[in-house]
Amino acid sequence: MSNIDKEMENFIGDFFLLIFSVLKSLFLNCFKGIKNLNRRTTIVPFLLTLYLSVLIYIFHDKYILLPFAAEISKGIFIFLFLLPVFYLFILGCFTGNDAGEYDEKFDTIHFKSRNGKYPKFCGSKTEGKKKYLTFKSAIPLSEWKKNKEYLETAFDCNILKIQSTSSKKIITLTTVPSDCTIPEYITWKDAYHSEKDGVITLGVSALSTISFNLNKNPHILIAGETGSGKSVILRCCLWQLALQGAQVIMIDFKGGVEFGKQYKQFGEVIIKRERAVEVLELLVRENEARLELFNDMDVKNIQEYNRSSSEKLCRIGVFCDEIAEMLDKKGVSKNDRIIYEKLEAHLSTLARLSRATGINLFLGTQRPDANIITGQIKTNIPLRVSGRFADKAASEIVLGATDATDLSDIKGRFMFKQGAEITEFQSYYFNDNTALRSLDVSTGQILTPGLGKSNAQTVPAAKSKNTAQPRAKPAAKSSKFHKSNTSAFTDMDIDAASIDWEAQLREMDAYDLNLDFGKEEIKEES
Repeated sequence: MSNIDKEMENFIGDFFLLIFSVLKSLFLNCFKGIKNLNRRTTIVPFLLTLYLSVLIYIFHDKYILLPFAAEISKGIFIFLFLLPVFYLFILGCFTGNDAGEYDEKFDTIHFKSRNGKYPKFCGSKTEGKKKYLTFKSAIPLSEWKKNKEYLETAFDCNILKIQSTSSKKIITLTTVPSDCTIPEYITWKDAYHSEKDGVITLGVSALSTISFNLNKNPHILIAGETGSGKSVILRCCLWQLALQGAQVIMIDFKGGVEFGKQYKQFGEVIIKRERAVEVLELLVRENEARLELFNDMDVKNIQEYNRSSSEKLCRIGVFCDEIAEMLDKKGVSKNDRIIYEKLEAHLSTLARLSRATGINLFLGTQRPDANIITGQIKTNIPLRVSGRFADKAASEIVLGATDATDLSDIKGRFMFKQGAEITEFQSYYFNDNTALRSLDVSTGQILTPGLGKSNAQTVPAAKSKNTAQPRAKPAAKSSKFHKSNTSAFTDMDIDAASIDWEAQLREMDAYDLNLDFGKEEIKEES
């Protein structure tokens, strides 16, 4: 047999095999379509197509009346006559091949509604390794969540999320293959740190690493009950900013328990509200100065400025372990309420206006409350991380959903919300004793005096003038030095009505302590 005969034979065989596959697919999908004629929404359209087909059969000799060529008119009549078959085929294709398969899976775990019906498979959608399965049933959402482990076993997959969408009867399962699991413990390594400016990694989900970019999402709110690992995430984020050359400011009204002595090498640890007000006010000034500078340079953000200028600005990270201690005004006196209101006002200003200037807020809380996390702060901090909460209201405040109540009771397990998507992940375990070390990295500049690492080692505390160290006094005679010293005092205006008068007095004391009176007296005597 020649090669041409062999090719012709193979072509004929492939052609008949294709015809057989098409007819088989048509028959099977039509049969599935017939099985799905079990509700009004599918029966009524089928009856309409069947009625039209009967009319076409009765008037099949009238196709020549159509304003088309004879062949086209005849083709239209044939299509309309076979319309019920096409309808059943499309209905069978839409239902999919898995409808019967899922019935069998539900049967193995006896998962059915009170009327004895299994959830009806409505379709699926695949995005990478994620697969979204949609079902319609009278089984409430709480029962689906209660039987999550049984469903995972029956479907041989991991279910990331179970939610109802447009209707309570429509349930969508977000699944991944069974080999995609979330680890229960991950020790932090510097290899996990991203080299990209402003990119912070938090942990690992079932499919990928969870990270965010401060240039796009400048602030983050981290919530979780005591012992959930909220403070560990904050310290891990702080370390990554330090590796990138940022300057950090830590606010810890628990006496510096969360940010210990090791962290003072990276920035100032603030334990007093009065100092917190001063620093936040300086940050507001820094933000205004940077915005003016960007306007003069005709740039939009800190990235563009650093690319176009030789004198780079540094990123500033503000870490607060418990914002409830800063903002909860319940039971405070009228005088203290002024401080709380200033703290809230400065935080709100930074949350609104520091998106482009590289001043980033990392706020933690273990008791999210609508009175503490104000609407303005929530609106300007769309990036949220939430640990497990037994209270649905707390989960709603942080995530806008009750997903945090369904989290496994695993330390370090969190929900990450970016936009409308909520993802479960395991955060890194950050050990201060093994992970922290001294750094020698280049940092940019800060425009406002009083901010930066210059305040890291000595943290001013509000104490009275009587507790200050004794200082040397000049001789009781008129001298040039004494006159200059007096003029220095008069240049420092003290506003007695201001809450900062004690701080100004401390600055004057520090000025005196740095002077050397003895040498000046010797010169005058000689």
